[in-house]
Amino acid sequence: MTTSDAARIAGETKDNSLYSADWQAWTDPEVPEMFNPTERLLDKHIGTPKESHTALIVDDTRYSYADVQDLTGRAANALTDIGLEADSRLLMFGTDSADYIAIWLGAVRAGIVPAVVSDLYKAENLLYFIRDTAAKALYIDGAQIDKLLAIRDDLPQTLKYVIVYGEPAVDVGTLESARLFSSKAILDGAIPAFAPLPRHRNDVCYMFYSGGTTGTAKGITHLAHDFILVPERQGAFWEYTPQDVVHATSKKYFTHGLWPGVLIPFYWGATSVISALPPSPDNVLDILTQHSVTKLVTVPTVVKNVMLHIDQTGEKPDTPALQLAITASEKMAPEIFEKFHELFGIELLDSIGSSEITYEWIANRPKEFRRGSLGKPVYGYEVRLVDIDGNDVTTPNTDGEAWINSVTGCFFYWRKFDKSRETFIGPWVRTGDTLYYDEDGFFWFSGRSDDVFKVKGLWVSPIEVEAAITEHDDVLEAAVISVEDRDGLTKPKAFVVVKPGTDPSDALADEIRNNVRAIGGYKVPEEIDFVETIPRTTLMKIDRRTLRVEEAARRS
Repeated sequence: MTTSDAARIAGETKDNSLYSADWQAWTDPEVPEMFNPTERLLDKHIGTPKESHTALIVDDTRYSYADVQDLTGRAANALTDIGLEADSRLLMFGTDSADYIAIWLGAVRAGIVPAVVSDLYKAENLLYFIRDTAAKALYIDGAQIDKLLAIRDDLPQTLKYVIVYGEPAVDVGTLESARLFSSKAILDGAIPAFAPLPRHRNDVCYMFYSGGTTGTAKGITHLAHDFILVPERQGAFWEYTPQDVVHATSKKYFTHGLWPGVLIPFYWGATSVISALPPSPDNVLDILTQHSVTKLVTVPTVVKNVMLHIDQTGEKPDTPALQLAITASEKMAPEIFEKFHELFGIELLDSIGSSEITYEWIANRPKEFRRGSLGKPVYGYEVRLVDIDGNDVTTPNTDGEAWINSVTGCFFYWRKFDKSRETFIGPWVRTGDTLYYDEDGFFWFSGRSDDVFKVKGLWVSPIEVEAAITEHDDVLEAAVISVEDRDGLTKPKAFVVVKPGTDPSDALADEIRNNVRAIGGYKVPEEIDFVETIPRTTLMKIDRRTLRVEEAARRS
């Protein structure tokens, strides 16, 4: 398919009523053929008043733009000094720190491709990522070193270097095929000046990995042009400014953490706040208050925990600087949005995105929002809904899988030829997310196409049932899957976590069923299990796949 064919198809499938006037007027900036992304994030601020401005806060330590460029140059030199060349891959298995950000940026500056994965993965997953990327180097937190040692006899010969951040919990000894380095030692020993390696705008510059909820995690390849297009689009849509102080609660191995919480703020000369600590309510509220955060980017689990904490302590948050709060990845009950507005004095704006598209493609914004909806298309992202028969959805309130057209889409899945062909169709990326739009053009989330199931011949979305369950005042969160009853018929089953101080009971289960009955009797879960926690993926999304596997094992 040619570029002109792609443009023609895009024009034929676009419903202009779904796009704001601002969207229609948007034009992507021209991307130079050759440049290094770190020049757009850091170098452009050097020699200006921004040079001494705080770029990064890591817990209580501040780094100016000059400091971050210094660290990035040191990291680039350190990586090349130990033997990494341009286009080799660096697997990063760690959590948020100044070193983590410096190594990631330093790799990009040197033309090395950082591939980030969650440090919550198990040892066997780490081995898979090392083999799949054919990474020449591994960056790993000392706290996770036991996972590396568990697979040391199976490490591939492609892995030549291991860089350890912090003190390992156990003695590493030696590895047969890889040399060990301390991140502190190699950074301290490197010089800060490093001339950025020019990259073609279509070069693969970095990789994420999918969460693996529907199978093997997939390497998501991204191009250099993202570093201009994403900040320009998102910065205009959510009005990033140099005065912003931004905190993303998601870790930086997640696109919802790295892009809005570090890269976009750097591009605009703002301040990024990260933390090595988990996003507990105490830590999140302390960061918002102590650092006068203006933009909070988070997920529903964190929002619910923060609001529960406030209810239990009675301490109202003191966050007068907060101007924007974005959430994504799960549908939430309407009262969550109302309660957030009551507590913080601003709207909680929902959105949806994916690593395959680089970042959010539909979102609410302060000047145009609808509570509970996902919002409208972000500048530069075209949305198409396709029904189960492969036809374009052209009427409101009709479900369809979201297909996204954007040049920021994944180039291809690393070493996943068949899956790439299934997901990337011409200019479109199939997301697997089922949405619909209302009469006013706001999009709403129905569920994941691989999670929906039929009951009595009718489609059931777990997301919709979970939202109805969590409307109950005593419910903290819920997950719904399909199970077969004794007659072999498919029925919904719910797993429910109640709020502290609430006793699970048959009466509570009946009240929950009544809540669900309002959206359809066939959606009511006959079985309700009260549980302490609901399994989540490494990206903190509800892990229904694990629930289905565990439930099948119990019933076998």
